[in-house]
Amino acid sequence: MIGKILLIAALVAFIYFLFFRGRKVSQKTSEKKENKKIEEIMVECDKCSIFISQKEAIIKDGKYFCSKECAQI
Repeated sequence: MIGKILLIAALVAFIYFLFFRGRKVSQKTSEKKENKKIEEIMVECDKCSIFISQKEAIIKDGKYFCSKECAQI
């Protein structure tokens, strides 16, 4: 009787780890892949035509500049 209960408990644990733990791991790996796919948008400096990341660019009057010298700030 106790042997059957232990066997059922082991079977339930095996099924849990097989199906539910595998999904969490696959979700984490898919999130990592999505994070790697994020690309930076490059914009061109209006004055010197150098490309710079949009995050690093200076915006003045709706135009992108690579430095304060080009933007004449």
